[in-house]
Amino acid sequence: MAGEASAFVPASLPAISTGRGTGAAGGASSLQCSEKRVQVITDIDDTVKSSGGVRLLGRVGPALGGIDTQYKRNDFYPGVFQFGAELANYGKPANLPPAPVAVLTARARELKVFLELKPKTKLCVMYAKAAEDLYQTFGIGEPTWGVDCENTVLYGSVAEWIVQSRKGWRKFDNFKKLREMQREAGDDRTQYVLIGDTGEQDQQCGEWMARDYPEEVKGLFFHKVDENEWMDRTVLLPADTSVNGVPVYFFRTYVGAARKAFEEGLMGPKELIRVVNKAQDQLSETPKDDLKWKDLNADIDLAIISLGQALSPQTPAGGGGVVGSSSVEASEASADVVAPDAQGGGGTPQGQ
Repeated sequence: MAGEASAFVPASLPAISTGRGTGAAGGASSLQCSEKRVQVITDIDDTVKSSGGVRLLGRVGPALGGIDTQYKRNDFYPGVFQFGAELANYGKPANLPPAPVAVLTARARELKVFLELKPKTKLCVMYAKAAEDLYQTFGIGEPTWGVDCENTVLYGSVAEWIVQSRKGWRKFDNFKKLREMQREAGDDRTQYVLIGDTGEQDQQCGEWMARDYPEEVKGLFFHKVDENEWMDRTVLLPADTSVNGVPVYFFRTYVGAARKAFEEGLMGPKELIRVVNKAQDQLSETPKDDLKWKDLNADIDLAIISLGQALSPQTPAGGGGVVGSSSVEASEASADVVAPDAQGGGGTPQGQ
């Protein structure tokens, strides 16, 4: 319900500066003082919504968009739209509107009559709804934010469906076109966060972005997807790393992505909590014994730990004042956070 705290949200949060350059709360890394905004660049299939792992010719042909079989085809991932809205608005200079979502997709432009994104496409509607809710409930951002279907959606071609290895190159080429259009329009105040998945050469695109434009790319986030391994809980995420100084993160849920963005200083504690709440809400109709809840709860537990470490005053070994990159006054906010239980609801307070 708008304006009402969920079980996860502390009754109140301490006053924390959310501007870039001040750093996130203690424990999260600082970004340089900047008068720039972040543009979210995203893939669609297996990143925003599940492909369902559908292939041509049954199970032997090329994948139609991706390989994820954990979620049903066309299901949106819980929290994905909130995550994008928070990234686009966090620390944004007051005299700049949030940058619209840019889409780099392998979908063939030759098939745009079937696959073209339009303002009434459900994906675009959901991004717009996230922006409107953020503005109406919290006074953040602009209610008209979302996908600019005319200018920031860049398609692939049929060639990438035939030669799968071309997909990374095509997406990187489209990123360069997007960047060039912005620079020609006099926009040199936009930096980028790429959100993709591990199934369709998005990592290759991201690595090239980091190689050629390390000062402009603030982070690469890749959704871990596969056809069968998701059922094996012993399979770990790939290790987070960096390319040319650009952080590279892997995640299973958008709460996991948001925690890592928080720790990188790309969003603040309130932003992280809003992603948690939205993900829980959007998964609420899923049976509590579904592995989707196990993934989400595991990431919520880690988010609570990260929030607790960041919001708690830290005392140096020699005694004395509070340390950390943000000015957080003594607060019990982290102790007020309530964790979900193993079944996805309720919870117990997490003490220090």
